[in-house]
Amino acid sequence: MFFIVALALYFGGYAYAVWRTITGLSLKNPYALYVIIAAAVISVTALLSFVATRKSFPLMSVLGPFGYVCMGALGITVTFFVINDIINLPNLFFKFKNFRFYSTAATLALAVLAVIWSLINVGCVLKVTKVNIKVPDLPSDSLRIVLLADLHITAYTNPQTLINIFDKAASLNPDIIIIAGDVVDTDLNKNDKFLNYGFERLEAPFGVYAVTGNHEYYAGVKPFLEMFKKLNIKVLQNENVYIDGLINISGINDINYADRESIKKALSTDAPRYPTLFISHRPESFDAASSLRRNIVQLSGHTHAGQIPPVEIVRRFFMKYNYGIYENNGSKMYITSGTRFWGPPMRLFNFSEIALITLEK
Repeated sequence: MFFIVALALYFGGYAYAVWRTITGLSLKNPYALYVIIAAAVISVTALLSFVATRKSFPLMSVLGPFGYVCMGALGITVTFFVINDIINLPNLFFKFKNFRFYSTAATLALAVLAVIWSLINVGCVLKVTKVNIKVPDLPSDSLRIVLLADLHITAYTNPQTLINIFDKAASLNPDIIIIAGDVVDTDLNKNDKFLNYGFERLEAPFGVYAVTGNHEYYAGVKPFLEMFKKLNIKVLQNENVYIDGLINISGINDINYADRESIKKALSTDAPRYPTLFISHRPESFDAASSLRRNIVQLSGHTHAGQIPPVEIVRRFFMKYNYGIYENNGSKMYITSGTRFWGPPMRLFNFSEIALITLEK
């Protein structure tokens, strides 16, 4: 049923964009037919490339991104057309001459510019977002934490991209490095392929810690765990580690993010008087975690800050947790927008980031 609904929305989106273009610009044949044929070819090609993204073959490095870009462009265009239709509503009464034509042309032009910018944004911009969080019972004056999340390494990800990210993260001189899930969308453990991606550059005095995200379970959680074991990166699975005289670090499996007992188990510690850093891929764990224990600091990802419309609009205005700092019951949570992206290599009104979080007494 999910796939039927998804396909209906997908092809329905193309049909709507085609209809709005043809009617809005008053296109006649053969130009209307050209638009229909182009949309049909692009929609089918994009869908096939999406289905094949988990396979590795020579053309995948081109077809995979092409398919996702088409999907992203569709989302932006449909969103802009919906906004344009809302703007056109008064014209049902006032009948401004050619208003629909010019507004449709402007919408298409803006959509093209938005697609171009969103591609440039992902390709060229990686922010270091500095966040200061007060932790009154912190034993030291400050603690620097680098937060990475949502790397989403696929079969066609350029290894140099990851190496550059890891070098930038290491250059921030963190005390602790946290990887908050969704590292892989493919099995990098096969033939030790992960050795090409520069994970060994991630070093910190008090260690590197990770949790699983939902995509680890899609790609295969066992190979992921084996890979991180070889890399000496501790994956916290509903458990807690205590850094002597400094802080507790707890982490939960993504598959248990809504399980109150699993969260309670992850937060249990032999050093309760020390502050706790709670790592959960999904921010939805915050409600339960902050009710079970006060004064925790949760670090999460998963949301991508929406990436592009319409998801970006829905997440920003209609979802409880999206991006940034949240507080509840004396606890705080920071949700990163993600270090890379999932699906369309595009971001419109948000940025990829490495979060540098400083805990301060």
